[in-house]
Amino acid sequence: MGISADEVLNWFDAVNWQQGEWVPEIVVALWAGQKRFLDLLKEIQESSTQHRWSNKTKPLTRQSLSQTLTRMEREELVLRHEDNSSVPRAVWYEVSPILREFLEERARPPAGWIASHQDLIERVRQSRVTREHDRHHNDET
Repeated sequence: MGISADEVLNWFDAVNWQQGEWVPEIVVALWAGQKRFLDLLKEIQESSTQHRWSNKTKPLTRQSLSQTLTRMEREELVLRHEDNSSVPRAVWYEVSPILREFLEERARPPAGWIASHQDLIERVRQSRVTREHDRHHNDET
């Protein structure tokens, strides 16, 4: 029994739900547990982990992180916690239980397939990044 077209579309829905600039870096940084905004910003800025499909040339800014976290919270990828009893107020973020469940239960089979086809994935990734870089460079000239 094969997979239906609807199931294929559902997979792409799930993948696109998790897309966005800086989303992979944020999820990786939060994977081990809750972090305050500035700690999260610093960790991502200092990390060598960058979404491998990205051609970002600019570092993460406070504004970009804030906007991305707001969108991720709205889309139920992260949870935002706030403690107004402290001064300044404490705000921290964590991966949402639904995203954690999805990644822990559903990401292993694709991760195994990707690991066994790493050469293909890397060729496609390099090709896309190169095309994006060339397109960006051509737009500037």
